[in-house]
Amino acid sequence: MQSRDRPESPRRNPERPNSWSIFWCPLSFPISKRTAAAAFLWFLAGCLSTPSALAQFAQQGSKLVGSGAAGPANQGSPIGISNDGNTMVMAGPSDNGGAGAIWIFTRSGGTWSQQGNKLSGTGAVGSARQGSSVALSSDGNTLIESGPADSPGPLFSDGANWIFVRTGGVWTQQAKLAPSGGAGNPSLGVSVALSADGNTALAGGPQDNGSLGAVWVFTRSGGAWTQQAKLVGAGAVGSAALGVSVALSADGNTALAGGPQDNDSLGAIWIFTRSGGTWSQQGNKLLGAYAAGAAQQGTSVALSADGNTAVAGGDFDNGGNGAAWVFTRSGGTWSQQGNKLFGTGSLGAAGQGRSVAVSADGNTLVEGGPSDALNMGAVWIFARSGGAWGQLGSKLVGTGADSTGNLVEQGFSVAVSSDGNTVVSGAPSDAQQTGAGWVFTRALTPAAAPIGVNPASGSGSFQIFQFTFSDPDGYQSLEVVDILIRDVLDGRQACYVAFVPSGPNSGSLYLVDDAGDAGGPYTGMVLPGGGSTPSNGQCSIYGGSVSGIGNTLTLTLDLSLNNFPGNKIVYMAAGDARGNSGWQALGVWQIPFTPAGSISVLGLAPERAVLGSGTAQTLIATLKDDKGAGDFGVVNVLVNNFIDGRQACYLAYVSTTNTLLLVDDAGDGGGPFAGSMMLNGSAGTIQNGQCSVNSVGSAAGKSDNALTLTLNVTFTAGFSGNHIVWVAGRDAAGGNNTNWQAMGTLTVQP
Repeated sequence: MQSRDRPESPRRNPERPNSWSIFWCPLSFPISKRTAAAAFLWFLAGCLSTPSALAQFAQQGSKLVGSGAAGPANQGSPIGISNDGNTMVMAGPSDNGGAGAIWIFTRSGGTWSQQGNKLSGTGAVGSARQGSSVALSSDGNTLIESGPADSPGPLFSDGANWIFVRTGGVWTQQAKLAPSGGAGNPSLGVSVALSADGNTALAGGPQDNGSLGAVWVFTRSGGAWTQQAKLVGAGAVGSAALGVSVALSADGNTALAGGPQDNDSLGAIWIFTRSGGTWSQQGNKLLGAYAAGAAQQGTSVALSADGNTAVAGGDFDNGGNGAAWVFTRSGGTWSQQGNKLFGTGSLGAAGQGRSVAVSADGNTLVEGGPSDALNMGAVWIFARSGGAWGQLGSKLVGTGADSTGNLVEQGFSVAVSSDGNTVVSGAPSDAQQTGAGWVFTRALTPAAAPIGVNPASGSGSFQIFQFTFSDPDGYQSLEVVDILIRDVLDGRQACYVAFVPSGPNSGSLYLVDDAGDAGGPYTGMVLPGGGSTPSNGQCSIYGGSVSGIGNTLTLTLDLSLNNFPGNKIVYMAAGDARGNSGWQALGVWQIPFTPAGSISVLGLAPERAVLGSGTAQTLIATLKDDKGAGDFGVVNVLVNNFIDGRQACYLAYVSTTNTLLLVDDAGDGGGPFAGSMMLNGSAGTIQNGQCSVNSVGSAAGKSDNALTLTLNVTFTAGFSGNHIVWVAGRDAAGGNNTNWQAMGTLTVQP
């Protein structure tokens, strides 16, 4: 970051400056070698993995049908969802004799309801079939919908897109976007996509230039939209129909387009990247291996948030059974990941891959097969772990379908929330072409979990801690519980403890050595009684006890932390036969230290908070500058699971201008920003996909050498879970920087 009035990026791990992630796990003890004696080693081998509780999807509520439709609308032809999964758009391009319309639904407390009346853009020429494709920004407040039949020509139409924005729950049209530079009538809007901030839009025109196809890029600045580029893929064979499907990365700089008619319907996909406003094709077109026949790859496409995982669906693969292909990018080079994917349990030629969607991290893939079971249709979920893909549960078929007319077509369209926990499926032929949508949510089977630490915050070199864990099958089912105290989630140079509650080694307590390898060496003791004092370079265990009742186990440890100065995070994890909880940050602890520079972070209040999403929480950060409060430059507050500005509540207070900045979901400390506002001034709110900050209740105060930053923050349901609150500060000259200091933890409940 060059400018002093911008927040610094937290993406890089200060101890591993070339890494995007602070996570490091050197453990690789194979599960196949697990024994009761090595139970804790097995668990720690997966120490940084996603929790492996038995995750299945279940239908949430009844099917959704928008009110106010005029005739058979084919609702659910396309479907879209916001990052947090709480705003859904469902469109019916056949509404009102082909004029088309869209419906918005919102979720509150697990209940879905229609938001306002159906929407249709003004300025349409002819029966535009609005709603043929839809997309939402990350926060759900910007919507693009298309009418590829707008402005009809001799064979095809020019097509157009409409932009709507939401303010205070009310939707208004912002623009109608028409293509320029088309060769013939491109039918713009057969497919659309939006960047996370809603400022870059992608629209496919597959009929351009004799059905060679093209993709148009539009950008927004200050509420005004302009065309930025027309993209045509190199290497097409015949009339590829490029633009039948499109997808866009979160930052809007990577675009994916499908051309399913390429090379006699083998199909292909093209990748384009943007740099400085200029677009170029990245590599050659991509064609997945192991296709059977004219698969029409690129019928549907999807991209992960970072643009490094691409998915292409081909619903005509293998005689109409269908499949999906996954590609990953490394250093600008794309390669196929694994074999093609097709779900088990299909009945007949399901047409899998007619629609695809992928979660933000690229690890959850949704594939629709609308022709399954004689056009009842279904949806399949796949999960990726360690580069390998596997089906997650059985296919999903929504209840309450009306197959009058012999068609439903669930899975004709699909979308998934950022975290992969909410899936929506459209069925345009339900109830004789009325159409409908279904919502499915991932239900995690309760498993072992850490509950908390007491005290959850404080300071000192010696402390007796109580760590509490639970298991729904009884505390005796816990195989191992883990505690890691450090400034980052890294077993090296940490106070890293594992306790085995059950089995042949029941009562054994292990302290991992400074190298952080759970495979040893380590020292140990048996509770109660002990008989030894396990020590490493960071801590010593002077004794402890364990107790269990019902589902709860409490581990009490007398710790000496005097060789380990600084602000630390208390991570906890638990595992049983069904899986592990993953690491959870549930406390902070300060071991006395002397700050390196003239600026220091004094504290955060509260240091521990549990709150519901949508509930305001006041956070008060206090910092000191030995040169006086007027010397402060920037104060940063970051709320996330780890030091990463992406998908975070990432704030910067610029002292010289009394301005508070909220970084957008892409997480770049240099901007763009989701919003800014003056503190101690007029009312206002800034928000991104994780949080909103209200100026009412927020303030900055300076007195002598202290600065107090008060923030009135509300977190979204999509940001639920355990998070760490980091604070950092630096002076106006940039010579003194506290670095990130872990000052508190909070739990956001859905």
